[in-house]
Amino acid sequence: MENRAHALAAGLFLLLLGAVVAALLLWFRGDHSDRVERLVVAHTGVAGLAVKAPVKLRGVEIGDVRSIAFDPADARRILIRIDVQRSAPLTRATYAQLGYQGVTGLSFIDLGDRGGDPRPLPPGQAIALEPSLLDRFATAGPAILASLGDALQRVQAVLSDANQRRLASALAGADRTLQQLDERSAQLQPVLAALPPLLQHLDVATTQADAALRQARAAAAATTDLAAGLHRRLAALDAVDRAARQVQAAARTFETGLAGPAGLPPEPPALQAFDGLTRHADRALATVADQPQSLIFGPRREPPGPGEPGFDAGPRGRP
Repeated sequence: MENRAHALAAGLFLLLLGAVVAALLLWFRGDHSDRVERLVVAHTGVAGLAVKAPVKLRGVEIGDVRSIAFDPADARRILIRIDVQRSAPLTRATYAQLGYQGVTGLSFIDLGDRGGDPRPLPPGQAIALEPSLLDRFATAGPAILASLGDALQRVQAVLSDANQRRLASALAGADRTLQQLDERSAQLQPVLAALPPLLQHLDVATTQADAALRQARAAAAATTDLAAGLHRRLAALDAVDRAARQVQAAARTFETGLAGPAGLPPEPPALQAFDGLTRHADRALATVADQPQSLIFGPRREPPGPGEPGFDAGPRGRP
């Protein structure tokens, strides 16, 4: 009886242990009932990628890698089969790249979408694995190294001994130039200090020049008025001259009408007196015609001639 109890306990323990192992296997394996298989085709290496590596879509984990193998029809291609969630939004514009998990060297499938074709991805269509940024660097590595070597050679040529001597000479010349500039700056300090008083004097001179200019303008205006007054006076003198000439002409006409033409018998005393009066008037008008200013300033007195009272021969009359 006791043996049967021990056997029953051992059987129950084995059943319980089997159930726990089955549950653990199911838990580690995961539920694949809602997943579908997709194919990723790579034309380059897939370093660091392993089975059970995660598959992410824009950073969200949606599945894992099932298998990695070469294409039997073309050994240059690598076929990567992945299990992803059925509800994952994969489109015809979806592409794949290798992502790297920190510094461990392990890779994962990183899916992206260009957004050019929003139609869902058909079940039999493969997803292309494009080179990642590191793959591009690895491909362009030899060219980058060659360019770096050329750059280093050029740097060595620039930093040659001759160029270093030229650079040292240029720096010494620049130092001397700076010293000269400092000396010139020190020499210019007194000049700069004298500038404010000079500017004040210039301001005063400018003010005085402005006042002188205003006075010159006022004098020019006064000169213009004086010239206008003189012009009016000259015009009046011209008018008097013309009037005197007209009176002289009228007097001569009147004289000819009274005395008659020249060569006739002598006139009566009245006509002779009138003739003398006319001659005096004629001389007066001639004087006015010759000297119009005599109407304003008076007649100009002529010096006495020989035989007239007050005549003085002076040095000219002596032998």
